[in-house]
Amino acid sequence: MPPTLLLIDALNLIRRIHAAMPAQVSATGEDQHIDATLTATISSVQRALRESDPSHLLIVFDGDPPTWRHQLYSEYKARRQPMPALLRKRLVEFNNAFRTMGLMTFRRNGIEADDVIGAITHKATAAKINTVILSTDRAYRQLLHSPLVSQRDHFTKATYDGDSVKTEFGLSPQQLLDFWSIAGVGDIPGVPGVGKKGATELLTRFGNLQGVLAQPNGEAKGALKKVLTHKAQAQLSMQLATLQQQLELGLSLKDLRYQPHHTSQSAAQY
Repeated sequence: MPPTLLLIDALNLIRRIHAAMPAQVSATGEDQHIDATLTATISSVQRALRESDPSHLLIVFDGDPPTWRHQLYSEYKARRQPMPALLRKRLVEFNNAFRTMGLMTFRRNGIEADDVIGAITHKATAAKINTVILSTDRAYRQLLHSPLVSQRDHFTKATYDGDSVKTEFGLSPQQLLDFWSIAGVGDIPGVPGVGKKGATELLTRFGNLQGVLAQPNGEAKGALKKVLTHKAQAQLSMQLATLQQQLELGLSLKDLRYQPHHTSQSAAQY
């Protein structure tokens, strides 16, 4: 069997499960709500293990802000719904549960899970290791340019690869960052007044953001004019959207080898 690395975006999974709990569970009180979330999260991770049968594994938590993105863009994640205080307080229980299951976890303040997963995926693909990312976050779609990488949505049971990116966006995975730098996505602002249709048309014509910005400003109209006028914001959005490839995490691929039924010495600290 070829090696397979399973990377789990912990808070994406936990918060989605917490939000999806039936109303009757929520009505019993927040402690019971989180108890049910913990039970469901463990069950979900067990299902992911059965489906992926990984040889390597890491569960990644977001570290506390600020991150380098906050330093570049003060509005980064400013409109996001904050995590419920009690859930945040009890995250240590999720970490401990994963550790008891023999699963290694990682968390470092100032670093988002997206960047950790991006950097480890880059290292894994260089080593020819198949990588499965368990998350609903579209930011990971940029990593699907490699045929060794796929993204799994636990909730819809959908698996995404490079071909599905073309179906979803009408663009190649290599063009996603250019697309988001113009149209924006999530916490990435993009260019004011330019939506998905305008961004797609520009990239179809000029290939990438660099090609768009190379056009003369004098006779530009419509979406092209807006991008050229807001060149700095487009370039900032590109920076914000790009997942880091080079991070010093103190982890080697050998460290991530999964040993079932072995209690893990977790890397995450709470």
